[in-house]
Amino acid sequence: MYIAVILSFLTVVSTFVHAKGPHHPRGGKVVKRHVHYRPTKSSPKINEDAQLLHDKDHIQEHLEEVIPKPDLSKMTDEELEFYYFQLHDTDKNSKLDGLEILHAIYHTDDEEHEENQHEENNTDSMAVIEHYIALIDEVLQEDDVDQDGYLTYSEFIAGKRSKNRRSGKASTSTSTAT
Repeated sequence: MYIAVILSFLTVVSTFVHAKGPHHPRGGKVVKRHVHYRPTKSSPKINEDAQLLHDKDHIQEHLEEVIPKPDLSKMTDEELEFYYFQLHDTDKNSKLDGLEILHAIYHTDDEEHEENQHEENNTDSMAVIEHYIALIDEVLQEDDVDQDGYLTYSEFIAGKRSKNRRSGKASTSTSTAT
């Protein structure tokens, strides 16, 4: 009986030792991660934020799921913005809702969230989320022309062009971020 208990205990322990858990699935695809750019209080409106829209590492992460080995260095700013929009349209209705926009800018996966929970005060993370919600509300209020609660690609681009007109830039010129 004593040996049976010990063998049972060793079996259970070895199961837990060899189990990799949900963060490291066996045979799972290795996902490259980088530190994502996140808008701050001094950042411009979401669809006017070149650093957010041209975050090539962020776009590459998503695009690799669709196109094998995409070469983002050959893409124009307009193409990067198009892919940014399309890759975050998770329900594929050609519109971004508030949650899709939040996911695009917050872009937090479970591992990042677990790490940050130990480092950040819960109040601080709520302040960040509230800031992002305010950014999303601003974009939807100013650029959602038909007021349906969604941002279509044409509304997304029109909002960007109106900012360029206000600042005196040509509608096709944008600054790039690395």
